[in-house]
Amino acid sequence: MKNQAWLLGLFLFLAPASSVAAEDVSANAINELVVNVSNIQNTDGRIGCTLFSNEDGFPSKPEKSDKRVWTQHKSDKATCKFRNVKPGEYAVAVMHDEDENGELNTSMVGRPQEGWGVSKNVPARRFGPPKYEDAKFKYAGGQTTIDIKLLY
Repeated sequence: MKNQAWLLGLFLFLAPASSVAAEDVSANAINELVVNVSNIQNTDGRIGCTLFSNEDGFPSKPEKSDKRVWTQHKSDKATCKFRNVKPGEYAVAVMHDEDENGELNTSMVGRPQEGWGVSKNVPARRFGPPKYEDAKFKYAGGQTTIDIKLLY
């Protein structure tokens, strides 16, 4: 009985510390959105990924995005990582910046001349890029991965 009381006392002493540690771990969990990019046609240039939390500027004005990352690639695949993303609603736009000028090159009529894609792999509309409303998704936090296949 004496040993059981000692064990119970130890458990009660350690229990609050354990629960605090568990709360600290979840509070410090990394909110990271990982974008796997596929169908890259060559190893020229770099891949740019932009994260938008609203339709303003989506998908072609990265200066209006929440975050933008660049990544190098050595094959037909690449990965972009957005860290410290708050839970919410987002859409992602990706481009293959073959000439590294920071822009998606287009023809005189606006047709992309470099690879591009958006979340949910939404295709272009008949006269223009995909809409934010069609490409948006809910991000609940933690580590989440989405796949985007480039179109050329």
